[in-house]
Amino acid sequence: MRLTLVVVTLGALAACRPPGYGKGGGGGDDTAEVDAAVLPPDAPKTPDAAATCTKAFRLEGHGGASAVLVTGSFTMWAGTAPPAIALVKGGDGAWTGTTDVAAGAHPYKFIVDGNWIVDPANPDQMDDGFGGKNSVITCAP
Repeated sequence: MRLTLVVVTLGALAACRPPGYGKGGGGGDDTAEVDAAVLPPDAPKTPDAAATCTKAFRLEGHGGASAVLVTGSFTMWAGTAPPAIALVKGGDGAWTGTTDVAAGAHPYKFIVDGNWIVDPANPDQMDDGFGGKNSVITCAP
């Protein structure tokens, strides 16, 4: 009796595969593929390039620094590069760099020779949860 129950259960599990599973050709090939018939009609077929923005960062007044990074929600708050973005010092002493960010609001800070600071040129700020502030950039594609 127990053996029958196990066989029935395994048979039921085999019948409950996701839509499109095993339809990849090759006669019984069990590779997972997307079945286009189960996607909503308005689902994007390719990644939407407009869902990101290229943001430029510039930090002035720290020409004597040896290293400046920018970090934030878009780098998972990394404290080193990469994934934090290493900025480049220009002839005018300002540090600059760019990165692509996803749509939405992103808190960030500069790291100047190991010291985390807000962007003094950006008035858009929010509490950082530690008694300080984060600067905020917004990507609205």
